Order: sequence, then structure tokens, then C-alpha cells
Amino acid sequence: MWLADTTFIIDLVNNDEEAVKMAGKIDSMHSIVFITTITIQEYLRGIYYLFGNKQDQIDEKLSKAEGDLVRFSWIDLNYNIAKAAAQIDADLTRKGMQIGYADVLIGATAQFYQLTLLTRNKNHFDRIPLLKIEFY
Repeated sequence: MWLADTTFIIDLVNNDEEAVKMAGKIDSMHSIVFITTITIQEYLRGIYYLFGNKQDQIDEKLSKAEGDLVRFSWIDLNYNIAKAAAQIDADLTRKGMQIGYADVLIGATAQFYQLTLLTRNKNHFDRIPLLKIEFY
């Protein structure tokens, strides 16, 4: 099973060739792809950033986004993920290898549920030890 990070979702929606190819590969395996509530927040935040106070466009894009996101199973954050993320963040900070906290939470979720992370963000996720990653 898989956990898609925000970059994968955005690339897939934007028809990035490599993301679409990876999605086809996963579909052919009939495997489940999860996303976290962090990914949902990051994806929706982008809409608000891009369209500012243009409420008609925001409403239209949010409706489309909901259609994009409903295709995935969602994982909510919980105490165990927060605890794992806190440890990962502290360890990376001590090593001078800190990454964005959203990526720490996504990585901790993948580790906790033993999911393979789908991403092209090698620079961040490669820093999390023992994380199973599939780059596209």
C-alpha cells in the first residue's frame, strides 16, 4: 500500500507524465493509495493562495479539489503519528538536516502504517531513516 505526498497529488492533477505513469502502475496492481489530512490541507491551501479573494474561483477550484481528493483514502493524524514525527523532527534538527514539518508528519505517517511513500521530493524524504519511498 502507498501514501501519496502532496507533490504527487499536485503533479497527478497537473498531468505530470511521471506521476501519471506511476499512478497507472499502482492502478494495475489494484493497490490502495492513502493521503494524510496534512496533504489535504496543503493542497487546499494552494487554492486559497492562488485565488486570493476571488470567491467564485475559489469555490470552483475547491469543488474540483474535492473531486480529486475523494479518490484517495484519508489518514488522520493521531497521537502515535505525532509522537513519531516529534522524534524524527528532533533527530533531523540535531543533525542539521531539518525539513518542513508537514513533510515530517507525512513521513511519520508512512512509517507508522508501513506504507511506501510516493514522492519526487528526494531532498526531504531521503533524510528520514527507514522510510520506504518510491520516487517518480
